Amino acid sequence: MQRFAAQTTRRVLCIPELLQRIFQLCPGGANTANARVSKAWNEEATRIIWHDVFTSDLFPLLAPLVSHLSEDDINYVSFSRSITEDAWDRFDRYSSKVRSLRFTQRYDPSVFREIQRGRRRSDFLPNLLRLHDAPPIPLFAYPRIRCLILNEEVLTFDETISWFPLIESGMPYMEQLEIEPQVGVLDVAQIPTFTSALRRVRTLRELVAPVGFLNDNNFHYLASMSDLRAINTHASELREEADHLTIRALSKLCDDPFPSLEEFGVRMYFNTAMVFLPVISGSRMLRVLKIASDLVESFDNYMILLNVIALHCPGLEVLDISGRFSHSSTIAYSAFIEPNRQLEHVLQSLQRLESLALRNFGSRRIFPLQDLPLFAHHLKALKHLNLDVDLSLTADAGIAGPCAFQSLESLCFGHSSSHIAPPTEIAYFLSRILPPNCKIHCDTIEQSALKTFEVLRTWVPILIRARMEERGVAA
Repeated sequence: MQRFAAQTTRRVLCIPELLQRIFQLCPGGANTANARVSKAWNEEATRIIWHDVFTSDLFPLLAPLVSHLSEDDINYVSFSRSITEDAWDRFDRYSSKVRSLRFTQRYDPSVFREIQRGRRRSDFLPNLLRLHDAPPIPLFAYPRIRCLILNEEVLTFDETISWFPLIESGMPYMEQLEIEPQVGVLDVAQIPTFTSALRRVRTLRELVAPVGFLNDNNFHYLASMSDLRAINTHASELREEADHLTIRALSKLCDDPFPSLEEFGVRMYFNTAMVFLPVISGSRMLRVLKIASDLVESFDNYMILLNVIALHCPGLEVLDISGRFSHSSTIAYSAFIEPNRQLEHVLQSLQRLESLALRNFGSRRIFPLQDLPLFAHHLKALKHLNLDVDLSLTADAGIAGPCAFQSLESLCFGHSSSHIAPPTEIAYFLSRILPPNCKIHCDTIEQSALKTFEVLRTWVPILIRARMEERGVAA
C-alpha cells in the first residue's frame, strides 16, 4: 500500500498543470532548485522563473554586458562582444517562456542592432505579452503585445511620444496602456499621434495617461471601445497646452457609450463631472470613481456632485473625491449644523462602498470627528475611510451611544483642525466606534497634532480590547 501511494505521488507530481500551480506559490530561489530535480520539473520551474524577467537577466544569455558613460554622463549598457550561434541556441531555450519583460537600464543602440541582425524569427520573444519601459523601436512593436507600460524612470518624454506611431502601426490588440508621470513639455502638435493610436487600438481594456493627453477630440474613441474597463488620468510635470476635457466632448459620443466601464479616475472640474457622470455611467457598471478638481470649488458644488454620484453610480465600491475649497458657500453651515441630512441621503444610496476618501470636505474643509458614526450607520461594508477631520470634540460627543463600524480596516486622517481635544478623549471616542485591528493612519499631519496621533495609535487598541473583555465578562 505504501509503495502504491509513493508511485501515485510521483505520477501526480509530474502533472504539468499541478506543478505549475505549486511552483507559482514558491519563491524564486526555490524554483531554481526545483529546476534541477527532473526534466519535467525543469520545464515548469523555468517557465515560472522566466515568465517575468528583467533585461539585465535576459540579455546576458546572448553576450556579456558592459556599462559605459556617454558624453552627457548617462550610463549606457552594451554587449562586450558579438552574439554567437551557440548563444542564440541557449537564448532560444528560454525566450519562448518570457511573457513579461522589464527594462531597468538604458541600452546602447548597438545592442538592438545586434539583436536585429541575429534574431531567428520576426519576434525574437515569441510569447511576450507585457512590456515595461522599452525604448520605442520596431523590435518590440509587434501585434502580440497586450500591455505596454511607459515610465519616466527609464524613458524620456520624447521616447514616450515616439511610441504612439509604433502602437498605431503594429500593436492593434493592446489591452492595457499605462503612461506614468513624465517630465517634459506637451505640445498640442503631439496629441494627434496619441489620438491616432487610440483610433487604431480597439481592444483596450485599461488606460492610464497624463490628464493633458485626453481632450474633446479623442475622448469619444474611448467611449466606443466595447471592452474598456478603466480610465485613469494623473497630473504630471508637463506644461500642458492641450484643453482639458469639457462638456463639448459629450456631443461626439456614440449612442451607447462606455458599455463596460468600471473605473473612472480623472482630474476634472466638479461642474463638468456633474454632466459627465450620467452619460458615462449609463450602464450602472461603475465600481471605482475618483475625481480631483484643480479649481477652487464651492461646498455647494461638492454636495451637488455627491448627490449626482448617489443618483447615477449606486454600485460604487470605491469613491475618492478631492477639491480645493471656497469659503463662499451658502449651504455649508446648515449642512453640518443640522443633522447632515444631505450627506445621509448620499450615504443611503452608496451602501456598497468599501473605500471612501473625501478630502477638503466639510464646512471648514474638515469633517467633525464626532460625526463619524454617520458613516458607520450607513456604510456597513466600509473597509477604508480617509477624511480631513476636526479633532475638537463637543461636550456631548461621548454621551450618546455612537454607531460602530463593522468592517473598517483603516481610518486615515489627512488635514486636521488646529483646535484639538485632549488625546485621551479622542481615543475614548474612537474606541467606541472602531472595530478591533482597525489601523489609524495619517497623511499630512501638522507638528501640533503629531503627538495626538501617537497617543491614538497606542491607546485606541488598548481601550477596544478592554471594552471587549468587559463585554465578555458581562456575557
